[in-house]
Amino acid sequence: MPQLPPLELKYSHNIIEHLGLKLYQNRPTNVLAELVSNSWDADAQHVWIDLNSTHVAVSDDGSGMTRQELADNYLVIGKKKRTEKNLTEMTGKKRKLMGRKGIGKLAPFGIARKLSLVTVSKEERKCYWIEIDLEGLLEKTEEDGSFEEFKYEPVVIYDGVSIDAVENDSNEKVKKFLERIGRSNSSGTLVLMESLSLKKAIPEKPLRESIGQRFTVTLLDNNFSVLINDSKVTESQALPEFVFRIPEAGFATENPIFGGITREVKYWVGFVKEANWPQDQAGVGVYTHGKIAQDRPFVFGLKGREISTRYMYGVIEADWLDELDEDVVSTDRTSINWNNDYTEPMYEWGRGRVADWINQYRKKQKEDLKDNIKKKIESMTGLPKITTEEKTVINDMVASMSPKVARDDELQTEIIEKLTSAWTHRPTRAIINSLWDRMKENESDEEGFIATLRDIYKYLVPESLSLSVMVSQRIYALTKLYELSLNGTERQLQFLLESFPWVLGTDRLNVQANKSLKEIASSAAIDGELGGHGYTKQEIRKSNDSGVRPDFVFLSDSNKDHIIVVELKGPNVALVREHFMQLMTYYTWLQEKYPNAEITGYLIGTNIGNGLKSGDPNIRILTWDQVCLKSRKGYLDLLATMLSGVSEHYDDARIKDVIEFGGASTKELLKKMAEANEPLSDIFDSIDAGLNKK
Repeated sequence: MPQLPPLELKYSHNIIEHLGLKLYQNRPTNVLAELVSNSWDADAQHVWIDLNSTHVAVSDDGSGMTRQELADNYLVIGKKKRTEKNLTEMTGKKRKLMGRKGIGKLAPFGIARKLSLVTVSKEERKCYWIEIDLEGLLEKTEEDGSFEEFKYEPVVIYDGVSIDAVENDSNEKVKKFLERIGRSNSSGTLVLMESLSLKKAIPEKPLRESIGQRFTVTLLDNNFSVLINDSKVTESQALPEFVFRIPEAGFATENPIFGGITREVKYWVGFVKEANWPQDQAGVGVYTHGKIAQDRPFVFGLKGREISTRYMYGVIEADWLDELDEDVVSTDRTSINWNNDYTEPMYEWGRGRVADWINQYRKKQKEDLKDNIKKKIESMTGLPKITTEEKTVINDMVASMSPKVARDDELQTEIIEKLTSAWTHRPTRAIINSLWDRMKENESDEEGFIATLRDIYKYLVPESLSLSVMVSQRIYALTKLYELSLNGTERQLQFLLESFPWVLGTDRLNVQANKSLKEIASSAAIDGELGGHGYTKQEIRKSNDSGVRPDFVFLSDSNKDHIIVVELKGPNVALVREHFMQLMTYYTWLQEKYPNAEITGYLIGTNIGNGLKSGDPNIRILTWDQVCLKSRKGYLDLLATMLSGVSEHYDDARIKDVIEFGGASTKELLKKMAEANEPLSDIFDSIDAGLNKK
């Protein structure tokens, strides 16, 4: 039996295309960042990035490479710079190595088809110059399905010659490189990228920002400078101006315990006045060995704070993340594997830190704004009069809003106007507070909050639904109820009860007149479905419009969970047993038709000597005087609640609206009510005194 070939995994040289061309394709800042990190690892003091429409050159004055290093390291794709044995190894200048995977050398092919490498080693002082063509690198294909060890021989221009022996190149980039290193250590490396695949030239300003933001060492280490077109990248070029920074300068250091191990984490975070940057530049960047490992936008999964994080720029340094046995940093250095046993605790720590930074920022913003908002509220004309305490609450709300509101004076003014106007509608206060509490937990809905506030102002504050109208309507209803209880007709009383069912003390049930239910009941009586009570049928047939019989009112909520049937008689009609039986006829019929509903019956009229009584607690017999007293008591509670805490503010917008809208009858009834309620009496005395001064 012939021996079968062993099963083995083979590699196609196409992996070069995927690791170089595809991973870095059209991402010039990532490409240049890889070359800058190589310069750092080579102990360079200067890195020069020269941009041109036809080529890009990156050179440094680092240690360079010997021929052996060139052959054994640079020309071996995927050879790790650091292994498990030397993860914490440092350079001669005590720098922590940024590189690890050994594929960054392929990055230039993401933007160029041709690469020239010129290096002069610190040890040999000899120059090596090779050229690599991407097409040549990729042109070999496997034939007949066979795989052979893939090799590529670059074009060698100089192989270990002295610097003086190097002739000028056509674009003089090599000459410029040699002049630069001649002024320093006479060693270094140049990577020249030609035949660019970029459709547009690399813009200098965004590149400065990117280099400054992808490395911490470019801005903080005095012994390492990056120059773009001979101009050094500085903090003012790379970073925005911050209005708030934690800490005020430098880094803060913590030593949290992750997975049972104490880890050092350093950080700083700044907040800008205006977020005039792309969203992917905001948030937190996590750095290892001075180089980005988790790119922005990133906030450790924190939800509901999206507005504030748009104004945040955070830097976290955690070198140990790049020193774990498992390589948790992605190849393109844009993300970290946060599902690792050692990284997951840091993810939770980071989420808490970001939330804390935002809270500190919002507190500072609130403190800075409160005085300005207070002055604005006091100086704005045309606002409804509210209490000092309410002004404080509104001030806190506006001052606590997002940076967008903080910097937009017109938006502040609009919110103050709408919020103050809506605030005077007391039921709306609960809505506003509820929305505000929800928004504190979920900033992303702030736009929705402002829109809702505009709707509150639009729909709830106008007089048709304002508190002043509601109060005035109730005053009117009570006034009319009192008048009709003396000499009103059944039809007038019916209309009043159907219009204002709350006079029966039914506020909590939220019931309204149900005309369709009344028509169904009338039809049932005519058709003989009400238990054969002939008197009821006879009385209904006498009515000109049996569907709107004046002495009966039917009320219910929208689901008919609560149904109220009222038989009412005019103030000059004495209640008799037949009236009670008519009510019972409808009451029992409703119980049968709506077995799950809560049914209540009212018989209202003149009950001489209180002679007519009901043994059923759900059937109530009342006089019109009792209805007036019952509804007035409920209204006193409402009015006392509305006026509570504003007695010293006689010109409060709510009080003025009630009195002015209701007119003389309103004022007269309020005075009568005050006679029976001492707190209300004190309030009205204060109001009268204030109004008399006007």
